Amino acid sequence: MTSLVEWVAQAQAGDYQAFDNIYMELAPSVKHFISRLIGYAHVDDVLQDVFITLYKNLASIDPPEKLKPYVFRVARHRCYDWLRRNGRYDELSLDEEPVNVRVSFLAHAQNELPPDETTHYLLLMMEVREAIDNLPDAQRQTLIFYAEEGLSYSEIAEIMDVNIGTVKSRLHHAKKGLRGLLKPETLLAIEDSLQ
Repeated sequence: MTSLVEWVAQAQAGDYQAFDNIYMELAPSVKHFISRLIGYAHVDDVLQDVFITLYKNLASIDPPEKLKPYVFRVARHRCYDWLRRNGRYDELSLDEEPVNVRVSFLAHAQNELPPDETTHYLLLMMEVREAIDNLPDAQRQTLIFYAEEGLSYSEIAEIMDVNIGTVKSRLHHAKKGLRGLLKPETLLAIEDSLQ
């Protein structure tokens, strides 16, 4: 099985199928990230812009292991551009604030659950997602990168152009903020489901 790193090298050498493979591998998670920042209405437009930018700048990705952080950084900036153009942020700074948290129910979602437990799980997930959306922007993004996209501290630091300590701090503050935004019974249900 060919890896993402190998596809980058092949795509840089002019292999169009390798670029298609990169797209197929990264597009779902990048699309998810974009939708979390701007909503669903214009996700495909922003996603297309991200991959056009990647295609135009593919030769500058060195080493190839930097591909994923590069793509998410471009996605993040394109989302900010879209938000500015559409008046969602009058003045938006890319300066970083304290960080986000990691919460993932994806492993539990894979198991087949009875309908009542599935409903309970979905309601918990909706409440957690709404709480995440109410975190400060830098914390929310850090948490999404960490919990939903599964990126490492170093990848997040590179995407957000901060040091790893800032990423850890943002995650700490996001977790703390998330605890304050969730109802006590929700926190208890989450803790019980993770045991």
